[in-house]
Amino acid sequence: MSATDRTARSTVPVAPAPLWIRVWLALLAPLYFLAPAAVFALPGLRRLPRAAWWVLGFYALSQQLPALLTPEPLINSGLALARTLLMFGFMGLGASLHSTRQLAPLGIGLAAVYVTALGLTGLDGLNPLSQRLGHPYMTPITLGLAGAAGIWVSLFAGGRLWWRVPLGTAALGMLLLSGSRGPLAAALIGTALGFAVRQSRRMALGILAGAALLAGGFYLGQRLDLPAVSRLSNADTSGRDLVWNNVLSVIRSEPVSGVGSYRLGVRLSPPGEGCTLWPAPDGSVTPCPTWIDRLGQPWLIAHNVTLQELAEAGPLGLLGLFVLLGVAAAAAWRQRDPLGLAVLSGLLVATANDNTLIVPGPFVGELFWVTAGCVLARMPQRSPAVGWAGGVAAAGLLAALSFPLLVGALRPAPPIQASLDALIAPRQVQDTQNYQAFVRLNLPPGAYRVSLRACQESCSTILTLPVTAPASGPTPLLKLGGNLYDTAEQRVELLLYPGKGSVRPQPLAQTSWTVTRVRKEATP
Repeated sequence: MSATDRTARSTVPVAPAPLWIRVWLALLAPLYFLAPAAVFALPGLRRLPRAAWWVLGFYALSQQLPALLTPEPLINSGLALARTLLMFGFMGLGASLHSTRQLAPLGIGLAAVYVTALGLTGLDGLNPLSQRLGHPYMTPITLGLAGAAGIWVSLFAGGRLWWRVPLGTAALGMLLLSGSRGPLAAALIGTALGFAVRQSRRMALGILAGAALLAGGFYLGQRLDLPAVSRLSNADTSGRDLVWNNVLSVIRSEPVSGVGSYRLGVRLSPPGEGCTLWPAPDGSVTPCPTWIDRLGQPWLIAHNVTLQELAEAGPLGLLGLFVLLGVAAAAAWRQRDPLGLAVLSGLLVATANDNTLIVPGPFVGELFWVTAGCVLARMPQRSPAVGWAGGVAAAGLLAALSFPLLVGALRPAPPIQASLDALIAPRQVQDTQNYQAFVRLNLPPGAYRVSLRACQESCSTILTLPVTAPASGPTPLLKLGGNLYDTAEQRVELLLYPGKGSVRPQPLAQTSWTVTRVRKEATP
């Protein structure tokens, strides 16, 4: 398509989206628990071309077939179907949009989120410049993604400058004050790719101004030593390496079928820990309703899209997901859709160390699948080029987003001179609650983390403690403990990690022992 054709096409007036969709988009960010109402948009899938239907059909089968091979096929098949219908509902809603520019009402809800986060921080008497922002039901990572989404909407959704400039400025501040590195990378890459297909002088000036503001805000935050902004330059993975190692144990336990949609949290949650919806600012937690609690902890995630899908749906499910992602990304690129490409590419980048595609969720996954439906609806009825491009994009995305697997396979943990100076750990217990172990290690000088985890079919972390090895002699005696699984026999592992989280999931060293529960002797 020539530049003249693109200009002519962009000037054609676009019919407004239905009123209920505009209202839904405006409420999506602050009231995301209303998002499942999008299932009423499933008839909108009729607008998709035949090629997209084949892709969606393959995805649905790739989720259902592994679910039927799990130990609980009935419930896991139902959960896989529920997630698939939710995703398809969001894509049907996106297919009802005539352009991704009609995502502009999303900015209303994002502005409400920004005001809520700043207002809550102020009411709690906290300084937003000295710590990460809080929110009643959003994490700092979600707030950072809300900032990234606001930047994309303000840059690429079109409309009057009177609302785009304030929204973009507030979104940039939210991104910086959230202190979240994944959303920052998402915002930068999404914006860069959106600009790459826009190619206009006015947009170039906007991008340069935004980059200057971002660089200036980051520099100022570093000079003033603001913790939230300074955290953006920290390479620590915040304990994700421990989570990835636990997820790998889940994958090894069910290598073909996975454990089922929404069932990974059961394996990752520490023994005896109840399901919670979200933490409150005062440190309390909101417990899950009974019907959710029966699933375990569905909100515990793998913090990586490849590991999440492998653990839940096995290799076939992983293939189905990445075929869908690749075709959607290729379609957005070939259509030269700045906003569509920014949202899809940015949220895919974020899912490298998070799980931004899961629905239902805090508006992020919903936004992704609505955008995917919008670009898929504008695919040609027959386009072999999109098919080839989608395959290449799927392979590239799979390779780029699988780094915990690749790093672990290609770069194993370096050898370390570590030994146990003392290990006091009961092998037989009458009660699996409040298990305690004492350990002293001989290590090279430096900072480390010592983690205790319990294993049955797979492993979950019980406790992790920081420890500093002195220049000479063993470490202090460490006390580790927590609840074990309420089972007759299990394996307990002691793992050693570097002091700062890295992209390598494997520990530097580990040892394990078996703990058996014995019956209490009857009292005469």
